[in-house]
Amino acid sequence: MIANHWALQVLHTVIETGSLQAAANQLHRTSPALSMTLTKLEQDVGVPLLDRTGYRLQLTPHGKLFMRHAREILRQHERLESVVQQLQQGAEPELKIGLDAGISGLMLQEIILELQDTYPATQIRVSSYSQLSSLQHIINGDEDFAITPWLPTFQQMADFESLRVSRFELVAVVAQLLVDKVGMPSDREGLSNLPYIMPQELNMGINPDQIFRMPGRSQIRVNDVRSMVEFVLGGMGWGVLPRQLIAAHLKKGKLVELNVPGFLDHMQAEIHLVKMASRQLGPAGMMLWQHFIAREQVHP
Repeated sequence: MIANHWALQVLHTVIETGSLQAAANQLHRTSPALSMTLTKLEQDVGVPLLDRTGYRLQLTPHGKLFMRHAREILRQHERLESVVQQLQQGAEPELKIGLDAGISGLMLQEIILELQDTYPATQIRVSSYSQLSSLQHIINGDEDFAITPWLPTFQQMADFESLRVSRFELVAVVAQLLVDKVGMPSDREGLSNLPYIMPQELNMGINPDQIFRMPGRSQIRVNDVRSMVEFVLGGMGWGVLPRQLIAAHLKKGKLVELNVPGFLDHMQAEIHLVKMASRQLGPAGMMLWQHFIAREQVHP
């Protein structure tokens, strides 16, 4: 091994302070001891690293190249020490978050940046799920948290703790290209003549057929909300989709909202951060939980 960490630290400190004595004071060592360390380092490297001819110690051309790489090793060592310290203090090696496929991950942006700064030792893993299956994954212990659409009846399924983090709207839409082809349905009968693009059987005991009781001429069932968006955009039928996922398509006129008398064409719902009540959180998990508590207090 060319150099140990201590020798690199001594060289760095001497260059930063400009003298052996100043470096010795900072490192709580004697000047002769530091001088011996630097001499041994130069012997190991095989080229002179320091120019000792002037009043202030300077790096030689070889020393400048060596020091550029040595500083990166010192930075890596500092990061490693920080990771070890955090793990010793109980930081979790991994924080696992299940995100419903219909929800934008941007709602996690602020807290993930904070977690990266505060707990760099903790790896953050975000997995996308459809059909409300993120809730089943936290029941199974595969995920620490779920961010998912929430209904009060879910509380009967398991001992959940949940925080409201956002609201979202489901809206019934159809592609403009399909309207151009067959016309805009003006009543339930007209709507039933179009194929209904809907989710497959959802988790948590929810039957999609019970939400919108529209048999339709035919049904196309998919297991992913983004596929539903693509199918509706392609003019394959109408569907009920989260507004946030289709806002751009509505603005451009590629999708149009359905307005059928006597038909529930809009639904308001909440998005919750959910965990098992028995789940013991580490410091990173607790920081995530407290972040959304604070945000709800500011934006009730």
